[in-house]
Amino acid sequence: MTTKEAEKLVYNVWNRCKNHFFKNTPSERCHSWEQADETSLRALEEYFHGSAYRFSMLLTLAKQYLPEKAKVLDAGAGHGVLALALKDAGFNAAASDLHQGLAIFEEENIPYYQWHLEAHAAPFPDNSFDAVILSQTIEHFTYSPLKPLQELVRVLRPSGILIVDAPNISCFHNISRLFRGKSLHWNLKKHYLEQVAEVVDGVPYYDRHNHEYSYEDLLDIADYFDLKVENIAYYSSCNKKKRGQFAIFFSHIRDAVKRWRKGIYAVYRLPSDAKQANVGETFSSQKVTHRLQAEKTSSAHLLHVKPAEG
Repeated sequence: MTTKEAEKLVYNVWNRCKNHFFKNTPSERCHSWEQADETSLRALEEYFHGSAYRFSMLLTLAKQYLPEKAKVLDAGAGHGVLALALKDAGFNAAASDLHQGLAIFEEENIPYYQWHLEAHAAPFPDNSFDAVILSQTIEHFTYSPLKPLQELVRVLRPSGILIVDAPNISCFHNISRLFRGKSLHWNLKKHYLEQVAEVVDGVPYYDRHNHEYSYEDLLDIADYFDLKVENIAYYSSCNKKKRGQFAIFFSHIRDAVKRWRKGIYAVYRLPSDAKQANVGETFSSQKVTHRLQAEKTSSAHLLHVKPAEG
């Protein structure tokens, strides 16, 4: 599958998703994500156009490394564009995220699993998938990515593929912010001082970029989990619908320096004889709670928290 073919498929999927979200807003049948006003839905459309290249790239990688009808999990599936695209491309797609399942997954016959990657064990037995895609999710983990990655590796079959895609910490945007005396992190007031934590099993989680990734970071993941690196590469996506021709032209010049590109991805392969030596002990949210209890207790008066939904 060429990038152009993948892009065409992704846009066709988006048109189905868009029709679904607009058609079902508001509706008691829909999840709160779908019960949005028109302004929110326009913002969602803008997000899609900024991510369309990424979705197309991931779909192309899946076609490159996986056989037809491979069982693929989109972990952190969001509104479902990538999962639907994987299904349309001939894969046996499944999706998971921390929210309740959106109605579109049911309509498209895509199995959906509500799973908080940091707080809970994966709702799958060992060796469940030929591939797992973790796209623009790992940077949001409040704490270490160790347990979520252990779970993703655990559910992979021998010789399975893990694709991890994240913001590139050395991108031009971050470099320019440092030159201007600004922070690499999200706005301090909005995302650190004022943000309300979601508490799961007594542990607070914060929705922000807590760790953006470098080439070395992705090599560390391979080394720790004994994964074979098939490919690590930088990429950039551009919202062509929003940006003018000059901005698009400048982005092409900027992207000539690969390390300045917006994103970075790694394609890993689990060894065929993998014994999951570094997968570690079974995930236990209770152990996570104990690990953080002292910190949480000592700083409880500083935490601005809210109970988890449901």
